Amino acid sequence: MSAYVHTCEKCGAQMQVHDRYAGRTLKCTTCRTEFLAESSEGGADEDTYVPPRSPREPEKSPRRFLPLLLLLIPLAGFLVWMGGDDDKPDTAFREGYAVGDVASVDTGTTRPVLVALDHESVGALVDMRTGAIQLGVSSLMTNQDKYLELEAGTKVRVLAYANEDREAKVRILDGPSANQDVWVPRRWLR
Repeated sequence: MSAYVHTCEKCGAQMQVHDRYAGRTLKCTTCRTEFLAESSEGGADEDTYVPPRSPREPEKSPRRFLPLLLLLIPLAGFLVWMGGDDDKPDTAFREGYAVGDVASVDTGTTRPVLVALDHESVGALVDMRTGAIQLGVSSLMTNQDKYLELEAGTKVRVLAYANEDREAKVRILDGPSANQDVWVPRRWLR
């Protein structure tokens, strides 16, 4: 029985078509496009080699990255949210201290650290930026019954948090003011 190799005009797939189907309408095995089968006209016999059908290559469209993109966008948003400015409490990139942990009080400079003796006075410290702290220290130090100056790196124990965790009540563990409870901005705990 003779056959010929038909190449689909739409997808380029090759398939072997036997003479018994000559004159019939057949469908491509890959894309289902209809075509009219021809006779082999004596040119081929059953032993003619027909290359195996190659599987269709996957489309290389931008859509294949859509699931990955849908996962990365929320992850990036979460990381940006967690790494916000210094006014926010804990982030994924900053060490946090639980109540009872020992930390040190430090503004990131070598200057002494100003701490509040009561909860009402710590708000002025929370509003100060680390770089601009010296601008307001002199005005705050005139009211010495509300503020205390500590050496940078003074060890403290965290007692409580307040005001959306922006303020921390701590107990001083070393130095001349040991065992005194004071309030500091949480971002100054290192």
